[in-house]
Amino acid sequence: MNDLLDRLARLDATGTTPPDSVVSGDLTRAHAALGRRRRTRAAVAGAGLTLGVGAALGVVVAVNAGDDAAPPSAGPTSSDSVPEQRGGVALVAYTGAQPEGFLLSKVPEGYDVQGSDAFVLTLAKPGDDTHPLNFEGKVVIMLESQDAAQQLGDGRDVTVGGEPGRLQGAPGETRALRYFQGEHLVLIQVWEGIDLTDDQIVELAEATTATGDVQAGVG
Repeated sequence: MNDLLDRLARLDATGTTPPDSVVSGDLTRAHAALGRRRRTRAAVAGAGLTLGVGAALGVVVAVNAGDDAAPPSAGPTSSDSVPEQRGGVALVAYTGAQPEGFLLSKVPEGYDVQGSDAFVLTLAKPGDDTHPLNFEGKVVIMLESQDAAQQLGDGRDVTVGGEPGRLQGAPGETRALRYFQGEHLVLIQVWEGIDLTDDQIVELAEATTATGDVQAGVG
C-alpha cells in the first residue's frame, strides 16, 4: 500500500488543460453519436411496430374480404326457394270433333269440349251441366275482347310458339294467359282449382290454333 502511495506522489500533475474548443468538439461528437444510436433504436422499434400493425391489418383485411365475398351456398332454403310446380292434371291428346273457333291437339285429362262457337271455347269435366258461358271450374279459350286494349297486360313473361305472352295469377288461383298468335290476341283462362302448372298452360296454348272463323267478342 505504501509503495502505491509513493508512486502516486511521484506522478506529474502539472499537465496542461485541454482548450475549450477541444472539449466542445468532443461533446458535439458524443451527442451526435448518442443521437445516431437513439435513432437507430427508434427505427428498429418502429419497424417492429409497423410489422405488427401490418400483421394485425392483414387479419382485419382478410376478415373483411371474407365478409364481402359471397358465403358458400348451402342451396336454397324453404323461405326463399321457388318450389317446382307438379301439376295434378296431365295434358292428353284430344281425339274429339274439332270445335269451330279453335283447333285442339291437347286438353287437360278428364276435360272435354262443353261448348264452342266462333267466340268462346269451353272445356269442362263430363257431366258438368252448367251453361258453357258459366266459366267456373272450366278452361276457357277465346280472343281478347274488341273493347279491351290489345295488349298482354301484367304478369309473367312467357313464350308461346315463339310469340310473346304473359301469364297472370299464381297456382291455386284463376290464371289468365294472353299471347299473340299471328294477328290474334288469344286469352286462355284456367279456373282456380284446376291443377295445371304454368308450363302446362303454355303447352296447352301451343296445342291450340285459332282458325279463320274465330271472332273477338264485344264487352
